[in-house]
Amino acid sequence: MRILRFCGAHFEELAAGTFLVLMSLATFTNVVARYFFNNPLEWAEEFSRYSFIWIVFLGAAYCTKVNRHIVIDGLVVALPARIRAYLQVVVDIITLVLMATLLYYGWALTIFTTQPTSTLYVPMSIVYVVVPLSALLIALRSIGSLTRHIRAAAHGGELIA
Repeated sequence: MRILRFCGAHFEELAAGTFLVLMSLATFTNVVARYFFNNPLEWAEEFSRYSFIWIVFLGAAYCTKVNRHIVIDGLVVALPARIRAYLQVVVDIITLVLMATLLYYGWALTIFTTQPTSTLYVPMSIVYVVVPLSALLIALRSIGSLTRHIRAAAHGGELIA
């Protein structure tokens, strides 16, 4: 049970890390096969491309989880704490709307795509499912952030633990 909780708490890191290792191994193996044996692996480039897509989307979910997205906060830092807290609530709501849109259209793309990939012959829906999955993860993290920021706005701008 402890392992399941650990995997649930660190899903983004574990999945993105696994894809990073697999992508690196596929690329390295392809380089060796191409230059030493003059026989490149047909599937390695495509696998690396799709792994990179998964890494990027899961990385965005991870950055939301640990609140490490890049921000330009020069103006925001100059604002009073209460206004800053209200602004964060607005940002969280906009993020939720964007993620709901991405979830809806990402799911539609996943469901209605039936073609296989060109060399791996796996359905493209497996590649595309990361879009609604990451949108869902980001939305869930944003809901938690929104509740914290609403509490902060109600208490004069101070974040309450």
